[in-house]
Order: sequence, then C-alpha cells, then structure tokens
Amino acid sequence: MKTISYTISYLLPLFYLAVVILYYRIFTGTIRTHPNKTTPFLVGLLIIHILELAIRTFSLSTMPLSSIHDSFSFLALSILFVYIIIELSLNNRASGLFILSFAFILEVISTFYLTWEKETSELLTNPYFAIHASMSVMGYTALSLSAIYALMYIIQNRNLKKKKMGLLYSQLPALSYLEKMSIRSVVIGIILLGLGIMHGHIQSNRVFGTYFPMDPKVLLSDAIWLFYFFGYLLSRIMKWRGRWMANLALSGFFVLLIVSGLVMFFMESFHRFF
Repeated sequence: MKTISYTISYLLPLFYLAVVILYYRIFTGTIRTHPNKTTPFLVGLLIIHILELAIRTFSLSTMPLSSIHDSFSFLALSILFVYIIIELSLNNRASGLFILSFAFILEVISTFYLTWEKETSELLTNPYFAIHASMSVMGYTALSLSAIYALMYIIQNRNLKKKKMGLLYSQLPALSYLEKMSIRSVVIGIILLGLGIMHGHIQSNRVFGTYFPMDPKVLLSDAIWLFYFFGYLLSRIMKWRGRWMANLALSGFFVLLIVSGLVMFFMESFHRFF
C-alpha cells in the first residue's frame, strides 16, 4: 500500500499539470474542437486523488490533515472539488486556468513533505474529527475561491471602465459570471463550513462535555461563519450586487487571514497538530 500511495502521490502533480495545460489551451483558444469536454478529466483526477487519500487514511489510521503533506494535498483536492461544482453549475470554464493553477502549486509543495509516519495523536485518529476537519477545510477553501473570483471581478470591471480590451479581458468570464461564481463559492463555503462546525460542536460535547469549548480556533470558526452567513443574508435582503458583493467577499477573506494568523501564531489551541 505504501508503494501505491507513493507512486500516486508523485504522479498527482503531473496529472494536475496536465489539467492546467488543458485549461491554458482553452484560455488561449488553442483548442478549437470540443473545448467544453473537460468534465471527465476533472472527475478522473478527483477520483485518483481521493484514492490516494483513502489509501493513506486507512493504512495509517489517521485523518487526511495530520501532516504538512496531507494538508497541502487536501487543500489541492478541496480546490478541485469546489471548482468542479462551480464549473458544472455555471457551465463556464474560463476561470479554470487560474483556479486549478493554485491546486497544482499546492500539490507540488505537498510532494516535498511526503512521509509515511503513523500519527500518534488520539484526536487525529478519530474518524468523526476527520469528518469535521475535512468539511471545515473545504468550506474555507470555497470562501477563499470566492475572494479570488471577487478579485477577478474587480480587475475585469476596472479593465472595462478603462476600455482595456486585451487578451485577459477577452478570455476572463463576463462580469455577470464572475459575480455568480463568487456568490456560488460563498454559498458552498457557508454550507460546508456550517456542516463542519456543527459536526465539530457535536463531537466537542462527546469528547469535552461541552458544545462550546473555550478554544480560540473554535470561536474563530463560529465568528467567521456568522460573518459570511449574515453578510450573504443581508446582501440578499438589500439586493447588493456586483462590486458590493466583490468587496464583501474580499473583506471577509482578509479578516479570515488576519484573525487566523493571530490565532495560529499567538494563541494555544488543541487544533494545532504540527
């Protein structure tokens, strides 16, 4: 199993690179026939990546976030998973080059930290905690993608106002699509992160005897989810569109980065594993 896992792990960056090249050819217009037949490649890559993740998880009896390698690899998988949902739901592939390039970089980095060491933390060997952490990471990934789409929206909007009609303008999705992609990412993030947080509170009660432990990362997750949830709800009520939603997504992401950094480097938490 170790040999199979290592082989797939070292091949995954090449598979991601192949997908990035495919989307680069779509972006530059090199592919003239069947440019929309990308779904089988994405789904195939997703299955292969999940297979590698499953082999490591069951062989080492640990969660897919217990090492630097696993964390970066799972982030790449999360980006791929969320992007597939967005692409299929909106049937637009123009942003694939940018989004999947991030996944490719993360997967390359993960290979430099590839190890086969069994996790000793009891919490990380708990499958229920693995479900909570995995869903939470996917939720944060979706919120991060919403910020990327929001940034692309602002850049595209600025190019349109300045009448800069270069290759980037012509190949990026239209403003309406970028807005939908950002909003769709926020919704996916709210759902996945919400499920992860709910599951985490349930497990906290089982392990610690309380639904709301006084842990900085737990409080942070709750606060971030509430910020996005009520921000999205308010945007629907007030009918905020376009740049308002882009700024909301970006501001939420910057708050997430700053607060997460403070908690990670200056506060103790039972969520810190390596």
